[in-house]
Amino acid sequence: MGAPRTGEDGVIDRVLVLAVHMNMASEAVVEAAEQLTALRPEDPGSAAADAWSQVMDGLMALNVQLGCMERVLRTVMRERAPVPVRASGSH
Repeated sequence: MGAPRTGEDGVIDRVLVLAVHMNMASEAVVEAAEQLTALRPEDPGSAAADAWSQVMDGLMALNVQLGCMERVLRTVMRERAPVPVRASGSH
């Protein structure tokens, strides 16, 4: 593999790598939440149920934050995308 790219190309490369890792993190959160449902305590008033709820709340909050980061990345990519050039004579 060659030297890391610099300038605009380097920024785009890093943003794309970040997007891939964010996607992997989001998938891991969803998988963890799916696995966590099997561990839900039957007694809703127990300490275990409270702990379970806190963990699930944390996973949901993490997923919300990943969604926010995804929107920021999309915005950055849109801002860096080249503006389409109209052909001469078209309106």
